[in-house]
Amino acid sequence: MKPLNRNFVQAIALLALRPVVPSGWTLMLRACGVAALVALLVSVLAPSVSDLAAFFTIMLFACGPTSAFLPAASEPVLLAFGQFYSPLLLATIGSAAVFNVEFLNYKMFDSILHSGRLQKVRESSTTRLLTRWFDKLPFATVATAALTPIPFWIARTCAVLSRYSFPRYMSATVLGRFLRLYLICAIGSTLSASPEVILLAAGFAILALGGIAFIRKRRQQHNRVSLSLRTDTVPLPGGRHAY
Repeated sequence: MKPLNRNFVQAIALLALRPVVPSGWTLMLRACGVAALVALLVSVLAPSVSDLAAFFTIMLFACGPTSAFLPAASEPVLLAFGQFYSPLLLATIGSAAVFNVEFLNYKMFDSILHSGRLQKVRESSTTRLLTRWFDKLPFATVATAALTPIPFWIARTCAVLSRYSFPRYMSATVLGRFLRLYLICAIGSTLSASPEVILLAAGFAILALGGIAFIRKRRQQHNRVSLSLRTDTVPLPGGRHAY
């Protein structure tokens, strides 16, 4: 190997091994990347299971930290795959992906919520009220949030703030997600629409939701600017205003 090529390979290797996240979940982040790479290799080397490998990879991204940027991305995929594969098989594969990435999600929330900058938030009366409510039925709360359309980050936040047992949290999460994945795939198996139509409709729906969220955010920014301008004006005699 030429010296230039050897130096290039070494630089790439150092960049790949360079830590970019807190050490508490660096290993899990790399595990997600390795799992996605293995799924890609399986899809290339074993075409007979390439669809399932692609499904596993999609679920990694749809349920991981990137889920905040991919709202409702997993549901249309589940409906489409449910037309060709057993809901039980898909739910099992999807739950494996969820187990893989939820560790990363939990550690990320734990690192953020227990940082020094959020100490006032942790000690607020609202937070104490939420954690007391969560501590009454923690397992059922996590499992219900994982099963239903309730935003799961709420249950994850409560679990992190209350220091709920991590093994029990993961068990409740996988249980709820498994049932959710199974039900959605079972619904998909009964649909007569083609997978292309399902994915296309879901894409339009996601774009529409994103557009609505963007418009609402712009309006809120505009209202805050207008309120700031009104509060900065001071009335003077004669109807004039000082800024």
